[in-house]
Amino acid sequence: MVSFAGALAFALACGQRDADEEPLRSVHVAGVRIDPRTSTPLVELVEDGARARTIAIWVGEFEADSIERAIDHAPIVRPNPHDLLKTVLDQVQGRVRRTVVTALRAGTYYAVIDLELRGRVLSVDARPSDAIAIALRAGAPVLVRDSLFREAEIPDDEGALEIDWSTQNDSECPVSAPL
Repeated sequence: MVSFAGALAFALACGQRDADEEPLRSVHVAGVRIDPRTSTPLVELVEDGARARTIAIWVGEFEADSIERAIDHAPIVRPNPHDLLKTVLDQVQGRVRRTVVTALRAGTYYAVIDLELRGRVLSVDARPSDAIAIALRAGAPVLVRDSLFREAEIPDDEGALEIDWSTQNDSECPVSAPL
């Protein structure tokens, strides 16, 4: 069985920079909401600047909670994997340079986390939800390839359920929607 540290070391040693030079757009995480059609959490990324185009990415409940807690700077009771990776990078004097949402294939978004470790810049494949959660903890920029704004279909916000994570306790399901 490969340890977490071993897997991280392998990823750092084998990461490659993407040669594609398509323009990247800086975004901020506007929040997490529930898609009224699927009752699935969405993280909303809004382009910085005047255009303010939006991309919504479906994420799991755990990732939605992790992203929301990072946005709110909620205190860490027990570290989750995103907190753990940030702590490991801090301990080995590495840093997250940026997160890039790179592609949309068959309805699934893809991303990379660009890390700097010992003078090397490495790109590690990641799910966008994990990459965003880690970038928020590290204070690193989140970027989106420009072409993804044209491909994205934004779910209608009407009927969306707003999540108030501060009122949830650990024994409750953090995401729910009426049937």
